[in-house]
Amino acid sequence: MSTQGLPIAAIADPSAPTPTAIRSFADLNCLVVGAASGIGYATATMLSQKAGRLVGADLPAATWPNTDNQYPQLPIDISDPGSVRDAVERTIEIVGRLDVVINTAGILGKVQPSSEETLEDFERLLRVNLVGAFALSKAVLPVMAAHGFGRLVHFSSTAGKEGVPGMTGYSASKAGITGLVKALAKEYATTGVTINAIAPGKVDTPFIMSQPPKAEDLQRIPMRRLGTPEEAAALLEYIISPGASYTTGFIYDLSGGRAVY
Repeated sequence: MSTQGLPIAAIADPSAPTPTAIRSFADLNCLVVGAASGIGYATATMLSQKAGRLVGADLPAATWPNTDNQYPQLPIDISDPGSVRDAVERTIEIVGRLDVVINTAGILGKVQPSSEETLEDFERLLRVNLVGAFALSKAVLPVMAAHGFGRLVHFSSTAGKEGVPGMTGYSASKAGITGLVKALAKEYATTGVTINAIAPGKVDTPFIMSQPPKAEDLQRIPMRRLGTPEEAAALLEYIISPGASYTTGFIYDLSGGRAVY
């Protein structure tokens, strides 16, 4: 039967569930992984002022900034699935219903020709950046799907979209985030849970400034400047908002207009 001219309600799948009514940021309980610095810290600062309840997590050895924005701070090693499960279980004990999970954890690795990149270097990048993201996804998605609402956001990179010479393992690990997010988003599309990613270019964080950009790097950015952690947090604020309910499996650029290396 042709659907042309039928009302939308007649075309829609009647078995598709209605998303749980989460009305505002004040209703959201959030976990930010990688919250001790950079984009994770800026995001946690934003959420501490707007969300219902917040837990920050980072490496056991992480140094947390002194701040007036107090929230529970948990240890997590995202390369260790057991540590990931423990942190998620502890978060749920603290906040109850878990609505939002933001994963900013990652490592950059060495800048070196692929002929010099060891298998151990390559595997370490995959273990932290990609396998860790999968472990976190497995731990939180069934929990959020069970109550019909969720926002999961991982961090990819423009390197994962274009590839960066001298950073083969990093580029591959971040390209994997794109495939992970798109596959999971389709799998959970009818549950009320959205799964997206952000692909930053050069953002002024300790992560990037460990290898400071050269003048020619800035010339490749149409805006001729680095991004800021606060700009990343502002983009995240939209992606995780209750109203952003019809976008899933998308990779948001945060690059100042930069598209190629």
